[in-house]
Amino acid sequence: MAPKRALRSAPRKRPAKSRSSADAPLTVTLPQFLVDGTDLQFREFVADLFAAVAGMQSLRRALAKSVGLSAAEFSVLLATWYLQKKGRVGITAVSRHLHVAAAHITSEVGKLVHKEFIAKTQDVNDTRAVILVLTPKGEAVLGKLAPLLRRINDRLFSGNTADAVPIVAKFLNRVADESANSIRMAREFV
Repeated sequence: MAPKRALRSAPRKRPAKSRSSADAPLTVTLPQFLVDGTDLQFREFVADLFAAVAGMQSLRRALAKSVGLSAAEFSVLLATWYLQKKGRVGITAVSRHLHVAAAHITSEVGKLVHKEFIAKTQDVNDTRAVILVLTPKGEAVLGKLAPLLRRINDRLFSGNTADAVPIVAKFLNRVADESANSIRMAREFV
């Protein structure tokens, strides 16, 4: 039997000095987003923005599911409903409103036509284009959902001012428009 050796504990490593968040590399260099030379407030803002977007996407999925649609179909249905209040609605208008490719809108519209939520009619001014209109079924579903949408929106946006809406809308529009380029940059990262 081999003699027992005394157990020696391994020398304890000192924890590496952690760099403070303030010393971490900047994630933005635009001066308007740096406070005291750091991007800490900006990082907090981006975290809140992602949380808000995730919450809105979950909400959209839940509402869509409640009426038997996918989130994408529901987005197109709501956009058509909203845009109809401004005039005639075509694929391009919905595409611009939702900041997605027209081909994607065309695909989702096809599904909504099949499910009888939207009808397509030929544009008399441009035979290549179609006009989208809600069907009675689409109108009925959104009419029934409207009181819930009001309660949700009232709760989501309470405490905010009317003055903030155009500022936030302009900001979000810029971010949405720039997203495709940013995604491309992220995908090209090696």
